[in-house]
Amino acid sequence: MKLSIRKSELCKETTIKLPTSKSISNRALMIQALCESDFLIKNLSTSNDTSVLNHALNSTSHEIDIEDAGTAARFILPYLCTKKGVWTLRGTARMHERPIAPLVDALRSLGANISYLEKENYLPLQIVGGDMQGGKVSIDASMSSQFASALLLLAPTLALGLSIQIEALKHSKPYLDMTMELMRYFGISIQEEGDIIHIAAQKYKAVQLSIESDWSAASYFFFAASLIPGSRIQLNNLSVYSWQGDSTCSFLSSLLGGETHLLGDNIAVRYETTTPNLLEIDFKDIPDLVMTFAVWCCAKKVNARFSNIDNLKHKESDRLTSLQTELKKLNCDFYKSGEYWILQPDQAFNFNTTITIQTYNDHRMAMAFAPLSVLLDGIIIEDAQVVSKSFPTFWDEWKKLGFDIIELPA
Repeated sequence: MKLSIRKSELCKETTIKLPTSKSISNRALMIQALCESDFLIKNLSTSNDTSVLNHALNSTSHEIDIEDAGTAARFILPYLCTKKGVWTLRGTARMHERPIAPLVDALRSLGANISYLEKENYLPLQIVGGDMQGGKVSIDASMSSQFASALLLLAPTLALGLSIQIEALKHSKPYLDMTMELMRYFGISIQEEGDIIHIAAQKYKAVQLSIESDWSAASYFFFAASLIPGSRIQLNNLSVYSWQGDSTCSFLSSLLGGETHLLGDNIAVRYETTTPNLLEIDFKDIPDLVMTFAVWCCAKKVNARFSNIDNLKHKESDRLTSLQTELKKLNCDFYKSGEYWILQPDQAFNFNTTITIQTYNDHRMAMAFAPLSVLLDGIIIEDAQVVSKSFPTFWDEWKKLGFDIIELPA
């Protein structure tokens, strides 16, 4: 699906219905599957990632296609290792390029029977499920904290529990903290000792959970508001007191002139015109905000230095290369220099033009570039349906800001 987006009459005040957090939803689904008693999950995410995981957990088939859902692949693998039977776990071509070896190695050290069916260290996998007792395990979390979260979620259900040594956790620690906070919410006792986490054998308690809106999704509307003078956008079911690390978006947006106002269970964001000369951000804990802020700085013509983003090459696309390529269409340079990635917008660039953005089958490419439609004469988004991975109603909500969105012939 190719979409043409053009501004008609920009709306300065509107309310946006955000999707609920797929990060919380996916963890809640795993806990529900591991809990001996059922419980209600309210506001479960309707994203494709969550739907894929939900279907996999409830399927009677031993052939599981996880599509392009990286979180789902990592979370369900330990679970399958404890289920009697022979299972095949596969996904899309891109999913078969995303490393899973650290998790496989950790599970094998606990006695899991896992084989690579094609290329070593990557999906597809064959799993012969059975009993795993638990014990001590080390996990290399340098590529993804989700490897560690996958083990944490399973740990209470093992006869010996788990003592997990987390090695080389360079990125996304708030996601690991989110996992443990959710586990505690469902009654699990956890002891942390440096980089070792101890979880004894115990049972999840069945407790109703209502899931909050997704802060990553909110970031695109913070961005859009900053480009519409005098705008005030209300975002539903969103709190600055959140389990989500991406709630730091509220603080980061303040560096670009934003003001966040609490409105009960919602927030409203408005903007001044001030912008800094140089923005420096360490994205170690918030990798899902990199693309938003890269395009945002380009739009605001703010020079920036980003650190701790090298792991983005292992995401849904090679996001560093994707950003470099698409930002070039705006005469914006984005390149590695030492430990930093440098972003240098063309201060003389005239946004009175129309550009076409490739999305590389990556939902965040589509959504991060969408706010440029405020400045450009028009923007064409290729494969715009990729937003279904995390925000299926994104384009419907985008129209509320005052845009005409037309589907073009492929």
